[in-house]
Amino acid sequence: MKRKPRNFFRRFFGQIVLTVNLLVIAWLALCAYAAHVNPLEVEYVPIFSLTTPFAILANAFFVVLWLFSWGKWRSLLSLITLIINYKLILIIFGFNFTEPSDMLPGEDRIKLMTWNIHGQGIFNRPQQPGFEEKILDFLQKEDPDIICMPEFSLPKHKVHTAMSNNIIRNGNYKDYRFQADNTLGKDIFLGTAIFSRYPIYNYKSNRLAPYIYLLQGDFVFSEGDTTRMFFVHLNTFGLSDNDKAYIEEMAKTNTDIKEDLNRSKWFIGKFNYAFIRRAREVEVAREIIEQSPYPVVLCGDFNDLPGSYTYTTFNKNLKHPFEEKGVGFGRTYNRLSPTIRIDHIFYDPVVFKCLGFETPYTTLSDHNPVIANFQIKGAS
Repeated sequence: MKRKPRNFFRRFFGQIVLTVNLLVIAWLALCAYAAHVNPLEVEYVPIFSLTTPFAILANAFFVVLWLFSWGKWRSLLSLITLIINYKLILIIFGFNFTEPSDMLPGEDRIKLMTWNIHGQGIFNRPQQPGFEEKILDFLQKEDPDIICMPEFSLPKHKVHTAMSNNIIRNGNYKDYRFQADNTLGKDIFLGTAIFSRYPIYNYKSNRLAPYIYLLQGDFVFSEGDTTRMFFVHLNTFGLSDNDKAYIEEMAKTNTDIKEDLNRSKWFIGKFNYAFIRRAREVEVAREIIEQSPYPVVLCGDFNDLPGSYTYTTFNKNLKHPFEEKGVGFGRTYNRLSPTIRIDHIFYDPVVFKCLGFETPYTTLSDHNPVIANFQIKGAS
């Protein structure tokens, strides 16, 4: 008779845990759906793509939890869910711990970097002395053949500056292009800069939306073979520094619940609108890219995570070097969460073979650079 209360409470607690487990499974299912649903057709669901890494970790937690409990068979619930979504897991987490990442230069190799440079320090107050020199040293150390730099800053009406000239000279770059997409005050342009050791042919700037451009150019990496490269900086979530600081503070401390709820509703609306805007840009970009008569490479700041509609759209026909050589989360944005990887390189495996991939941490921008080293297929 004394055992019954204990059994009752154990069963009751087990049912609560099981219910939470089922909710976590539904959470991951929504994340998987968010990876494929067009935000122009279904609103708010795409926001779940921001939480995919946590949904995966939560399901992994329940697998382990049930294995160490009396209801071991229940571990199959989340385990089967994870197995069904293994493709989603492989684009979120890099498991290539034993895969060598070869970043060495070579005759038939191309090292490509995309790095949101955050205005080369113009947002830092007070401005740090020697900041641009540190950026130049970093670029010289990494030594990429082609650089895509969103949020590159220039004085208006002056495409060549001391900074751009130093990058060209130090890296021995043969071609340099810049497309302004925004302004900072009255005197400064922000935009995307491209530096290349290869000539850029048939350069073109495609307008996807106000202030959003898809830059394209043709590159001849091996005799007789042309590759069309695209460079992009898609719409942001539009969060101010104060918004980001508030989110970070919410994660650390217990703030006012009512205020948190009100702000959360505001953030959800803002995020939903951002997904819709990017979806429009993605549709236009996809049509342009699909018209390319040559194999394609696409890189830049997409402002969308793996498991988003943006990522899935471009990943259908192109590969991502992270999936072959990446380790862990591959974080590219240094605020808010260690899971944020929003800068990407997509490439056609017909022309390139990925040899190495890295996202080295740096304090020189709020973004880490994304660097991939490729072998040129068919090169003599």
